Amino acid sequence: MPARRRLCGVAGALERRSILMTKSGASGPKARARKAQHATGVRYTQVRHAAPPSRHGRTVQFLLEDQYDLGTLAVQLAAAWARQGMRVLLVHEYKPYQADMALYSRQARERKAAEQRQQALPGHRSTVLWTAGTGRKQGGLLVEQHTPWSTPPDEPRLLNRDDNPLRDALQQGRRHFDTVVLMGRPTWPHRELVDHFIVLAASNGAPTAETLTHGALPEEHQERPLTAEQSAVLLRERHLNFLYHRPSTFLGMITGSRAQPAAEPEPGFVRAVEANMTAAGIPLLGHIHVGDHDLAAHVQRRDQAALVAASSLDPGVEHAAQAIADRW
Repeated sequence: MPARRRLCGVAGALERRSILMTKSGASGPKARARKAQHATGVRYTQVRHAAPPSRHGRTVQFLLEDQYDLGTLAVQLAAAWARQGMRVLLVHEYKPYQADMALYSRQARERKAAEQRQQALPGHRSTVLWTAGTGRKQGGLLVEQHTPWSTPPDEPRLLNRDDNPLRDALQQGRRHFDTVVLMGRPTWPHRELVDHFIVLAASNGAPTAETLTHGALPEEHQERPLTAEQSAVLLRERHLNFLYHRPSTFLGMITGSRAQPAAEPEPGFVRAVEANMTAAGIPLLGHIHVGDHDLAAHVQRRDQAALVAASSLDPGVEHAAQAIADRW
């Protein structure tokens, strides 16, 4: 009898254990979600959708000249990715302090207080800008994060700074988001931290003519047509000159402008320009017709990413975002 009770007890334990076990050989997100369902009682689909991506995300940086017309395109492209079902994180630089002349004061008390202010850096601050709702693709998410990109040196009078906060923020972002967009400093590519660089060019598509100036009078301006090769060279030279340290590779270039072209270029001309740009390693990924806002509205949109994410996207943004995703 004792042996029979022991056998019954073992059989019962095995039966209870089989209820919590997943299918033979099952592993990965589905198996973990089923285990979590047994443990917490939540819906299996809910657990699976809430699980972080199993692969590491990518880091993207948009490079552009100081053109206020294109200032919101990075946020709009990120919003388009979120609406396509991606989880996107916008990493902004957060500067909790400005130049403090008290660091150089002759009074020791003032210097010490300034040094303490320099060292008092806050943690990361995040805001959800957009999330997928009913009827939209599951998983879409757009988050804005402000984080210190560096810490002051131990000696305040030194210039070297520690960029570990930015590295940590990008590393954490890769673990939980499909795409991390490094915002700010669009003329300075962080080659050691970024996977893909995309140029935003203030151009009305592929240029078909170039205006040459021979004097101060308007009648001395001459417009000369361009070949497809000249058009591609002009795009590269005009819109990459602002980069003092060019990356070795680009994912591509996106053109954008507020003006409508006077006449659409011939399809064969555009295809030849695209072929030349692709051969040069900077393929054209689309053109965006930037919304014509007044100065006050532009300043508000540039400083408030939530307003941009909630607004309708400019024509061409979704096509350009999909063209970028197709190259990943």
